[in-house]
Amino acid sequence: MTVTPETIVAASKANAEAGLKTATSFITTLFTAVERVSSLNLATARGAFDDSVAFSKAVLAAKDPKALAALNLGAVTPAVEKSVAYGRSLSEIGGDTQEELTKLVEAEAAALSKNMDGALENLFKNAPAGSEPAIKAVKTALANASSAYEGAQKAAKQVAAAAQASVEKATLVAVENVEKGTKAAASALKVA
Repeated sequence: MTVTPETIVAASKANAEAGLKTATSFITTLFTAVERVSSLNLATARGAFDDSVAFSKAVLAAKDPKALAALNLGAVTPAVEKSVAYGRSLSEIGGDTQEELTKLVEAEAAALSKNMDGALENLFKNAPAGSEPAIKAVKTALANASSAYEGAQKAAKQVAAAAQASVEKATLVAVENVEKGTKAAASALKVA
């Protein structure tokens, strides 16, 4: 295969277009994540403000210390649940963004690998006689590197999934403990 200036220009143009498309997709994914987090934060701030106003009105309407204590205890569980829901929403946004960016990186890596394989094949076609062992060594090294990359990807995904499961379990236990503590305190308040 002969390399001509036209071939080089066409390849450069194709690479630039592909790079621009990838960069645009990458930035669009990041902007989407920022928009989702901003919306979540605004909704959370609005909800916190509304809850504060409602709580303040309830405090002002409380007639005795026991009612005020019950009001405070009654606010604990919903506050914890809202905090947990906020954390889950952030985690979901982060997970979705990571998944989308991973897909983009994997697609780019696959395209790069394909282009490299094609270029190497063209190079190997024109290799001088007797270079077969070197060609085989290069192909083996590339296959090993690709296999190692895929193994590392799978391991990273498994670690991330395990970490996410651990966080979810710990959160569930914490919420249950807060609910139990709140109920116990409310029972003690009723007895007092």
